[in-house]
Amino acid sequence: MDVRATESKIVSRQRSSSVSSTSNANVQLRVLSAGTGVCYPISLHPNELTVANLRRHLAAAVPPHDQILLLGPPYKVPKDSTLRSEDVLASLRLGDEEDNPTLNNSNADIRYGGCALTTPERTGARRLFLFSKQDLSDAAPQPPPCTLEPQTIKLPTTPDPSPVVFPTTSSPLHQALEVYERRFMLHLCRGRALADGADMRLASCRTCVAEQSVMARSLRAAVSNLADHRNAAARTRTEFTSDFQAKIAKHANLLERFERYLGGLEGESLHPALIAVAKNSGRMMESLLDTVPVEKEKAWAGQCRTGHDHLMKLFGEIDAAFTTLNDPAAREEEARMDREAEEEVTRLSQEVDQTGSQLRILQAERLDRLTRDHGEVVRVVVTAISGGSDHASNAQAAFTRLEEMSNASESVLPSMESDDVLLADLMKRVAGAKTREMLRMRSRLRQVSAAQSNIQRVLSSLTVLKDALTQQCENMVHLEHVAELKMAYKDFLSEIRRRRAYGNCVTSTCAAMMERLANMRSDEVKSRERFLRGPGRHLMPPFYEIFVPTLATPPPLFTPQLPAMVEMDTLPDVGESVHSQQTDSTMNTTKEDDNDNDNKDSINRIDVATQATEIDANNEQSLIVSADTSNELMDTCTEERMAADAELKTLSYENAVLRQALERMGGKPPRSYIDAAKEKDKSDRSRQRDTEKQHLEELSSFRDQITKLEKELSDHKKAAAQLADDKKSKKGTTTPTKKEKKSKQDDKISHSSFSVGDVGLFMPTGRGSGGKRTYLAFHSNCPHRYLSPDSIAGTPDYVLGRIVYQEELVAGPLGSDCNPFGLHVGTKFWVLTVEVLKVP
Repeated sequence: MDVRATESKIVSRQRSSSVSSTSNANVQLRVLSAGTGVCYPISLHPNELTVANLRRHLAAAVPPHDQILLLGPPYKVPKDSTLRSEDVLASLRLGDEEDNPTLNNSNADIRYGGCALTTPERTGARRLFLFSKQDLSDAAPQPPPCTLEPQTIKLPTTPDPSPVVFPTTSSPLHQALEVYERRFMLHLCRGRALADGADMRLASCRTCVAEQSVMARSLRAAVSNLADHRNAAARTRTEFTSDFQAKIAKHANLLERFERYLGGLEGESLHPALIAVAKNSGRMMESLLDTVPVEKEKAWAGQCRTGHDHLMKLFGEIDAAFTTLNDPAAREEEARMDREAEEEVTRLSQEVDQTGSQLRILQAERLDRLTRDHGEVVRVVVTAISGGSDHASNAQAAFTRLEEMSNASESVLPSMESDDVLLADLMKRVAGAKTREMLRMRSRLRQVSAAQSNIQRVLSSLTVLKDALTQQCENMVHLEHVAELKMAYKDFLSEIRRRRAYGNCVTSTCAAMMERLANMRSDEVKSRERFLRGPGRHLMPPFYEIFVPTLATPPPLFTPQLPAMVEMDTLPDVGESVHSQQTDSTMNTTKEDDNDNDNKDSINRIDVATQATEIDANNEQSLIVSADTSNELMDTCTEERMAADAELKTLSYENAVLRQALERMGGKPPRSYIDAAKEKDKSDRSRQRDTEKQHLEELSSFRDQITKLEKELSDHKKAAAQLADDKKSKKGTTTPTKKEKKSKQDDKISHSSFSVGDVGLFMPTGRGSGGKRTYLAFHSNCPHRYLSPDSIAGTPDYVLGRIVYQEELVAGPLGSDCNPFGLHVGTKFWVLTVEVLKVP
């Protein structure tokens, strides 16, 4: 199909279908054909801007069912909402301006201008490309060779009419002049044909190069779209591989240990209560393995192994297919060939712009010269014809001038013909390059299409593998039941204990509530009788008949219908854990003691209440006749016992819930933590006692040295005082300053308190963290004052120093940097930095 004819059809179709009253109201779009590089301009009203209308306008070039549109970058199949976006339309206009800067001119034609290959994507420009599914099939015919027009330039053989009017009866002189004029006119006509041919050849070359740049850019779009699909497939592969390997490793481990799991179930005996229940039901079950349909599970495990092997085989095939999709060497080679093709288009474009334009300029200059020469010839001929009396001399001068001009312009026309040959050769090379580019484009697009098909095929296989993996996971659930049966059995026993505790709690709570309500009703009956036998006797009948008809009636009997705990009859008694039994026995003993105390207190309260009742009966008449005081107190005791029992059952239920939660989290029973903590505390206390004993021994061993040091310090003070007295006797008596007094006081060794400026005596007490020697301040009820290791060098037997800084700290865990002296966790201690006064 002739692409120029197709373009004309599309333009005429677009013009005939336009519903806009003005061209300014329409949206101008360019659709670039990937197969031929032709640009199809389309103008649509904003309300008609849809993909379907675009396909309809492009039907003359590619049938709608074979069209593939890509808009980008990033290159995606456009949608109606995308086309109507203002940002997208603006980016498309920016792409048009990049490809053809003359579009800013209102007279510019949108059909011309190629597709810039050197502009980066950061400009935000977009383009719309058209691909044909028909061209992607292997059965598609080869594209026809590109042929540019004009192939040949037909040079005129006869000149145009002469602008000179020769006389009717021409003399030989006039005939000779006419011959010269005709010759120059013929040269001018041929020069015009060659110059016009140069313009057409150059325009054809530029259009062809622009179409090749469109094809190169469209190949970029196809490769970019393929890369997006390949990257998406790679991400899908990575995500699925991670999930597949995790699940398949779990399945393989389960299948490998399945027989071991069955053997472990055989050694796990059922609870005697459960064995008894099974016997009552006519079943013989003694271990967990008896609850499992072994043969069915083994057969199912065999099917799962077969499915597992099949999954591994499918995964290997798909993984190999994914590997073939990503061949870096092949992709690098394809990219290199694409770059070479784009470089070839760039070289052709430069050659056309430079060599072709230069030849066209030369042709135009030669045409200008031929035009000037013909005008000069016409002037000379007219002058010769209209000459006066000296006709012969004028003719001779005209012939001489014309002969000179003929000799001078003799090489112009051959030069134009030779340059036209060069332009024809350039046009032929450009056409040949496009033919090769179309063939290569067809091959590359088929490769891209095949790669896209392979990606879709692999992804479809991956979807099948995902479904198979999902089914395999569902099948493995039955085997997971067997693997988790032992832990589930322990949780089952814990659940049964918790439910029984719940039932006991509900029953006890309901009984306590009913007892409480009964006691309340009994109290209400007594209160009403007291009122009726007292003040109520003096009320008139209207109070009973009109005002309060129910004044003399007893309170209603509260008999709620609580649901029976039928579930308790179906729950086997599987006993309690060891710790629960210890707790329950302790709680029962406590309960019995409480009951004995309650009974003693109740008897005491009954005796006191009886005496009080007898005294009250002697003083005034009692109006309560429904029950005696002792019965009331006994009811109160019963209510308290039932409430206590309900509270005990509630605590047992909560304890069962907490124990079950702890076992599910994999923790130890609470008693284990308590015993471990007690043992650790006992060892810490023993270690601390040994350390303190060692400290005391060391302190006692250095007591003599302390006494000696104090004596030496006293001698030094006396000597210093004597020296001061000698100085005063020489300089006169002066009153000591506060600083001197304080200095004297600071010379004393502090032992009951420690502040900055005090003098302290530090004794070694052993080795601390890091193997360094530890020094403790000599003190009286001021423990844990340690010397900072930075204050001394070496390991002297004692240190006497003045405190310059002290830091209060709290001991952290044993063996950590927060507890360098091996103290109890949470013990306060002080690190003292001193100015050393004396060391041995």
